Amino acid sequence: MPCPGAPSADPLPISGHWGHQGGSGRAKGQMSKEQQLRSLRGALSRQGGPAAEHKTQGHGPCWGPAEGQSLVSRLLAQGSELGLELVFVWNRDPGRMAGSVPPSLQLHSLTALGERHPDLVVEVAHPKIIQESGAHILRHANLLVGSPSALADQTTQQQLLAASHHWGHAMFVARGALWGTEDISRLDAAGGLQSLRVTMATHPDGFRLEGPLATTHSTGPRTVLYEGPVRGLCPFAPRNSNTMAAAALAAPSLGFDNVIGVLVADLSLADMHVVDVELRGPPGPTGRNFAVHTHRENPAEPGAVTGSATVAAFWRSLLGAEGSMSQAPGARPSPPSVYHERQRLELCAVHALNNVLQQQLFSQEAADEICKRLAPDSRLNPHRSLLGTGNYDVNVIMAALQGLGLAAVWWDRRRPLSQLALPQVLGLILNLPSPVSLGLLSLPLRRRHWVALRQVDGIYYNLDSKLRAPEALGDEDGVRAFVAAALARGLCEVLLVVTKEVEEKGCWLQTD
Repeated sequence: MPCPGAPSADPLPISGHWGHQGGSGRAKGQMSKEQQLRSLRGALSRQGGPAAEHKTQGHGPCWGPAEGQSLVSRLLAQGSELGLELVFVWNRDPGRMAGSVPPSLQLHSLTALGERHPDLVVEVAHPKIIQESGAHILRHANLLVGSPSALADQTTQQQLLAASHHWGHAMFVARGALWGTEDISRLDAAGGLQSLRVTMATHPDGFRLEGPLATTHSTGPRTVLYEGPVRGLCPFAPRNSNTMAAAALAAPSLGFDNVIGVLVADLSLADMHVVDVELRGPPGPTGRNFAVHTHRENPAEPGAVTGSATVAAFWRSLLGAEGSMSQAPGARPSPPSVYHERQRLELCAVHALNNVLQQQLFSQEAADEICKRLAPDSRLNPHRSLLGTGNYDVNVIMAALQGLGLAAVWWDRRRPLSQLALPQVLGLILNLPSPVSLGLLSLPLRRRHWVALRQVDGIYYNLDSKLRAPEALGDEDGVRAFVAAALARGLCEVLLVVTKEVEEKGCWLQTD
């Protein structure tokens, strides 16, 4: 799998398994979403290069320009002596593989990559490949993202994290030309990063710009084409903003919206890419701020998008990735803790979504935005509380899951629960009657309440946001007994959270 990597340092693997976050705090040793994104960035920076296969592990490359060609060449020449085996190469233009990739290794459709049984797929093609096929790749293999600008799209990032968690495959992000990644990440983790600015300058011929930036012209020897949040730059300079995207992932407290990216066209840099990274930390005892400024000059062919040092780093990153995977062949990332959000306001639907997906993907603001899309012309939105405290209905849950490429399937209570194919189900969301209390006084009222059930490491948990902690239900028999008891009490509805493929094939139901 071809994907760009980082210099010699190893990446930190990131999976879809997230830490446990409750309304009253995070359990000791558990990861926040920001920490998980940091790990994801690190892992990606560790694993770079084309699709290769260890003798006990398979790798497949999604071929890009210079990076992919270099990685494929090295794997073909040196892979066997390193215990690596190239299992496929894919290119958006199959003709570009002619003469350099043996026909037996050419993959003509990413939909067929599972037939090659790769362990690691390295992408160095284009952000669109990650956006369109990243979740599919994660179904079959670990993924090294060489185009991290794709993750500036929040929907893409959420879909990949959900797929990573569901299929148990890790996702990594390559650092590319970002210098000092670990230092940025450590400072951010310690709460000492106040600002981060990444400037990338090269000759105008080295840019591949889209949208409004494509019509921007240099007005002098040095022209600033863009200055602002990295999230706003990535869609229009997808191949020239990967270093900035890596910085946004390395500093999750700032993220894509607060890391500043600057793109500069400089007529004097015909054979070079220059990256300046400027960060500031908190003031010291004298009142002066901590500050670091690195200046990196990377030789490049005229008009090239990628510098030569970055291409060389991809190979070292691939070797680092292979070493990381070899230490625990076939193993998942470290065992996950159970993510559990506690009840706040009337946000049980939001909590149930995040708990069933085992990561904080949705907020009250996101749910309110879905409500507006569902009823754009309504003065009084029928899908939430009139008081603005939540109380979202099933339409919001279904729309939220659809936005992640998932589906909510209603379970017909008339069916025996023995027909429920739990291995095909990501999780369950129940709608139950819940008592209303005023302080210590219990009122004779009933409200509807959303509850998530989810398997983590072979154990099913009741992740009711009104519980102080997750409640272990045991194996499949335990969760079936819990659902059966809830249905027997009446006024209970059950939604199965599944992938679109499972929904379409109907394999959440076992009829034999």
